[in-house]
Amino acid sequence: MPLIESSSASAVQGAWRQKKHVVIPLALLFSASALALDAPPKVQVPTLAYDDSQIILVWEKPENAAGIVDYHVYMDGKKLGGANANNDRHSPAKAYIDKFYKADTENFHHRISIHNYTVDGLKPETEYRFTVRSVDAEGHESGDSPVLVQRTTATAEVFNVEEQGAKGDGRTLNTAAIQKAIDACSLNCTVLIPAGVFKTGALYLKSNMTLEIAEGATLLGSERSEDYPLQGYIQYPYSTMVRPASLINALPRDPRQHQAFENIRIVGKGTIDGNGWKRNDDSQDELGKPLPFYRASDNTRYMEDGILAKDQVEKAVARGIIVKDAYGQMRSSLMTLRNVKNLFYGGFTVLNPAYHGIMNLETENVVMAGTVHKTYDANNGDGIEFANSKGAMVFNNFFDTGDDCVNFASGTGADATRQPPQEDAWIFNNYFRRGHGMVVAGSHTGGWIQNILAEDNVSDGTDTGLRMKSTNFMGGGARNVTFRDSAIRNTLKQGVIMTLDYHDPNAILDYKRSTVPGQFRDIRVANVTVEDAAGAAIQVKGDSAHDAFHENVAFAQVRFKGRAGAQIDGLRNSSFTDVSFAGTEGDPWNIEGSENLRFDRVEPQPRQ
Repeated sequence: MPLIESSSASAVQGAWRQKKHVVIPLALLFSASALALDAPPKVQVPTLAYDDSQIILVWEKPENAAGIVDYHVYMDGKKLGGANANNDRHSPAKAYIDKFYKADTENFHHRISIHNYTVDGLKPETEYRFTVRSVDAEGHESGDSPVLVQRTTATAEVFNVEEQGAKGDGRTLNTAAIQKAIDACSLNCTVLIPAGVFKTGALYLKSNMTLEIAEGATLLGSERSEDYPLQGYIQYPYSTMVRPASLINALPRDPRQHQAFENIRIVGKGTIDGNGWKRNDDSQDELGKPLPFYRASDNTRYMEDGILAKDQVEKAVARGIIVKDAYGQMRSSLMTLRNVKNLFYGGFTVLNPAYHGIMNLETENVVMAGTVHKTYDANNGDGIEFANSKGAMVFNNFFDTGDDCVNFASGTGADATRQPPQEDAWIFNNYFRRGHGMVVAGSHTGGWIQNILAEDNVSDGTDTGLRMKSTNFMGGGARNVTFRDSAIRNTLKQGVIMTLDYHDPNAILDYKRSTVPGQFRDIRVANVTVEDAAGAAIQVKGDSAHDAFHENVAFAQVRFKGRAGAQIDGLRNSSFTDVSFAGTEGDPWNIEGSENLRFDRVEPQPRQ
């Protein structure tokens, strides 16, 4: 509802049109100012982002968000507070975001908008009504958003793994005891890992349960390959290599069978440690917090750098698998969940996977909120990955990873066209410290990656901001991708890259190559600032010699600061509007092999 009656608003507007001198009450002026702010149009509770005492709210920004500096949340008509202050308490990303802007003394960077709120201290099985108002710099509020009604859950039955004989001494192998607690878990129960260090091998979750890693608890992966069944999963239906089980799995015991899961939550303030690699001495991050640093490795150094990774590769080689394939396929990821509908990850810290971080294969409606990923520089240690999945929401997370931070994939080669696309994702309010890319599409693009929105994120130190990668034989590509309203500093390579020239030395080409190259099209990069990219500010690499172009790419309101310029080859039917470079030496535009590029209000102008 508006804060003033429509007749009062009309009277004010009419007086201005007639240029009459009128005296307007102060309260009405405030109301008129508030009326200029639009309320958030879509307030929602993400999938499974609530329990018996907490509800998480997110909302889309109004189409016209100019002037909005915060959002106020109301519950049952009573103001709870602002989103910015709430994130100070509930988002592990917020302190880093604040530090980033404190260092921006020249006010160069775009200021992101925080559009989520965690409500806690609620009663079980109780209905609550929420509205959200936009707020400007002077504290004026918009009208209310549409009302959202959400009910908390009943208090779940708890199955403490210690009651099944698990010991948190860091030495006892607890796989059987923890699995027994999971198997005994009743409908919508919670399996609790209490304070302590609980070593375990592969665990298998089931539908309608919560796995909670309590504050002070560590779920520590075993260092022995025999604790992870070799018959784990195949990545795609046409893959030939069977990968071992991960530490946490939602998978059928036979990788050739199909099993569907639903309603799984993995939460808590504790730690999940994959025990994959040896650690160098810990360092401290920019906030003075301890930051683990794992030894960077490859398929020639795993014997000296690895723990679980070493054991798994060594024993795979002993079974007759060549080193390259053993290294590329026979290490366990931290989590692999397949065919899960409704999945929530919240609050925990991820450390040291032997392979990938959190893998979501053919899932639907996945949310990751408020997690911490400290996997740098564990080889292939991604943050979270989605493959051939529909519906993903990733917000309020801290990423410091050994590979891509948030990655999307859709299959490899010609057979990927029979798979569903990877689609519908929203990534916002995250902080990316290190990693190969903030948001990454590819390199597995065969079934298409589409409908991705990444906004209001901050990065300082990743290799790349938006990273899009494929090959001439991968097929598919990415389309309808928007990367906007974000701030990037100190990328080790590019600010934005779209390339067909990607090569993975550990990849197994166990698929039919596509005759169609990958392509990135219908891409929009808007209202983004990039400072001190070490490589290229923008790099676009198609293959114009073989008529492989990326197209319909739009850069708008993008500012670059530093020596790096644009390197563009194999791009057509694309535009650059309000794009500026400051600090480059010479012409920042290096363009070749491209067609029908339009430039408007670009500084400096490219040479035609």
